[in-house]
Amino acid sequence: MICILVNDIDFETAVSPVERALEMLDVKFRTWKTFLKGFPEDKFRCDGLILTGGFSMSEYFEGVAPLWGAAYVKRFPGPVLGICLGMQILARLSEESLVVSRELGVSKIRLDNSCELFSGMKCEVEAYQRHNYGLPYVPYGYDQIAWGDATFIQGIASQDGTRFGVQFHPEETALGSEEELIGIFSNFSRIVCSY
Repeated sequence: MICILVNDIDFETAVSPVERALEMLDVKFRTWKTFLKGFPEDKFRCDGLILTGGFSMSEYFEGVAPLWGAAYVKRFPGPVLGICLGMQILARLSEESLVVSRELGVSKIRLDNSCELFSGMKCEVEAYQRHNYGLPYVPYGYDQIAWGDATFIQGIASQDGTRFGVQFHPEETALGSEEELIGIFSNFSRIVCSY
């Protein structure tokens, strides 16, 4: 079972685009709205995590101090996919800082399609962006797997193949991300199943 940690209060009552993408692909998941009900209990089995975009890391960090959310993600034993804020959370867990990097709209992204997360995809895609921060460096223990022009680091993968982050929004096909980017969720589901 994949657990989606929804970090965007815009989806307090509405279904998020990430949930819609997984429903469309018939991937089993359970949603946790971190700003309402926190994080999955230890007794609930999650095989993989998806950390969605959002506007605040407050459920994960307070200043530089990790809170329960950061500790939960850090000790999570299975594969993790971070989207936008989710990728930034993974970077912060690796003690990487963030820099101001505002981007809104569609831009070209170059993918390393030898990475399992991008398997079967073309090397250059159009992807929707909505962020105020980016990574200045690739975190220790990660490799860069996607590149952009305005925000250079668009994707990271841990060297052990269990943690992935994308700065862009593959789920936002209605706002301009190419349809094939939904394949990221299928590929991540396969990674989770084979873990």
